[in-house]
Amino acid sequence: MKTILVLTDFSAPSYTAAQFALSVANVLEADITLCHVIEEIVGSRIKIFPEEYVGLRDGAIKNLNLQVHNLINEKSDSDTTSTRVSYCTALGSVTDTVSNVANVEKVILLVMGMSGAGMIDRMIFGSNTLNSIDKANCPVLLVPFKNLPDNINKIAFASDLSLGDIDLIHSLISFAKLFNAEILIVHISEASADQFKVDNFLNEVTNKVNYFKIYYRHIQDKSVDHGLDWIAKKGLIDVFAIVHRNTKFPENLFTGSVTKKLSRSIEIPLLVFQENQYPIF
Repeated sequence: MKTILVLTDFSAPSYTAAQFALSVANVLEADITLCHVIEEIVGSRIKIFPEEYVGLRDGAIKNLNLQVHNLINEKSDSDTTSTRVSYCTALGSVTDTVSNVANVEKVILLVMGMSGAGMIDRMIFGSNTLNSIDKANCPVLLVPFKNLPDNINKIAFASDLSLGDIDLIHSLISFAKLFNAEILIVHISEASADQFKVDNFLNEVTNKVNYFKIYYRHIQDKSVDHGLDWIAKKGLIDVFAIVHRNTKFPENLFTGSVTKKLSRSIEIPLLVFQENQYPIF
């Protein structure tokens, strides 16, 4: 069975993320695992001793049981989906825990909450989460605390029209199909669109994928981050999908200026793919 892994610190934003993950899991026919990591930090901070861990673990299990109970109770009487909700807790790092759970279960999506209107810099797990996303072997869905869509009807995908994006679009289609959602391919550049490059890219997309709800839009803007922010706010979209790259457009999601600015202002769920990662939902 497919699994959606939801990281939680028992805050309101993390519970909102779990609620949204449940609605996605119902459509994807996946189970949910809530995961709380008790971080053992050495170096400049004091290491957690065994006697301390027992108390922290017991408190975490109590809170995890409560969250599972609340999620199950929120399912309506008419909801006939078979989504199962379970939990796990571990001592260590977020990165290692996510990797270990993914090795045991078929994790197709990692879900995290954001503390405010897209403030990734103040995300519930701090810098370790950023490292976890950087090394994630599955897509990551970042969920804002407010303004969640009732349904996923339209997904925007930011692309630089590189051929490597075509396989990612194919993966995104496997996600969008389940929601019967439109996909808007967005290309932002300072200059006018290179029509030959656009036509070549779109021809490759249509030849490789069979989905009629795909559209293309070029936005001419001197600032890529401004263009991304504009489409996120004005494009009437429910989810923004983007590629996490180290050097190319879009810039590195957490160290590059372009998408880091987007992450600070976005008020809709942000679906992050790794470069050369082609999951099928």
